[in-house]
Amino acid sequence: MKLPLVLALLAAPALGDFAGQPILGPLTNGSVVNGDTTGASDDNDGFTSGMHIFNLWEGGDDVWRLDWLGGGMTVELFYDTTFSDLELFVYRPSNLDDSGDYSIVNSGYEVVHIPSAPAGSYYINIDSPAFMEGAYRLAVTPAPSTLALLGLASLASRRRR
Repeated sequence: MKLPLVLALLAAPALGDFAGQPILGPLTNGSVVNGDTTGASDDNDGFTSGMHIFNLWEGGDDVWRLDWLGGGMTVELFYDTTFSDLELFVYRPSNLDDSGDYSIVNSGYEVVHIPSAPAGSYYINIDSPAFMEGAYRLAVTPAPSTLALLGLASLASRRRR
């Protein structure tokens, strides 16, 4: 009887994306929102959505949908580290099961830059260890292109002359 259970577990998908979870938003380019993970459900485990693999982020999490039109993006998370340890994970449309874009430094400021992000629905997971939930501010802005940054540097150098 144990063999069918093992086979069923092996045949099941390893991850679950964000299906069936409460999703906040949608956010768009230039969105700035306030939130609080206190009392939120624990549906994700930081790097993985829909289930727990690492068991590191067992506190409540908020998931926001971001409808991105394309181009470089910056996602910023601001929070007070006195009682909170929030982490920022951005999931790309091509992979809603795993996040390779994250910031977990616990400095009160987490930031993720994605240059040349294709258009689509991204998901932003704000997660935390157990009992470290808290209030936050989340901002999504276009990342300046390399040419724009070079242009600003050139303009600044001309003003010094």
